[in-house]
Amino acid sequence: MKASLEDLTPKARRTRTALIEAAKALIGREGVASVNVMTLCAEANVGRTSFYNYFDDIDVLTTTVAIEAAADIKARFDHQHAQRPRGRERLRRCLAMILSLADSDPDMVMLLTSLAQTQPEIGELIEAEIVTELRAEPPDNGSDTELLAHYLTVATLALVRRLASGALPLDGIDQYLTCLMKACD
Repeated sequence: MKASLEDLTPKARRTRTALIEAAKALIGREGVASVNVMTLCAEANVGRTSFYNYFDDIDVLTTTVAIEAAADIKARFDHQHAQRPRGRERLRRCLAMILSLADSDPDMVMLLTSLAQTQPEIGELIEAEIVTELRAEPPDNGSDTELLAHYLTVATLALVRRLASGALPLDGIDQYLTCLMKACD
């Protein structure tokens, strides 16, 4: 970013926020590869030269969006897990929270799943939460914990994206959760 946040005027903050929100919407709908300065500025309803007052390039903007999305999902995990012992029940609640985002915040789901394809830290954040719970209460079937965590991460992200996009019925969330948890049995 060219100017620090503290130095921005209220109008400049609104413009920067509009660019970030437009990037979130575009990334969620069309993926990271579809974002360029022209389409982003059209989505944000700002002039193309304004973009460069706030970001050096699209990669810097995408990184900013990824950092904000990761912070949001981490805060959701932390809130979800407060005062609960580690293990299978906490894993169930974690996966349920992610799947339920398809109904409560589908735009966030589309953003997260698009970012997870190009920003490894997004998928790694979710996988780290899963592996921590699996290590606290290893799978009954003797499965490799890291391999199972990777499977659950990929499956959960794929399911939640399809749920959020309407490709799968939202009333099946509990059944999908049951299927995911059976992998731990």
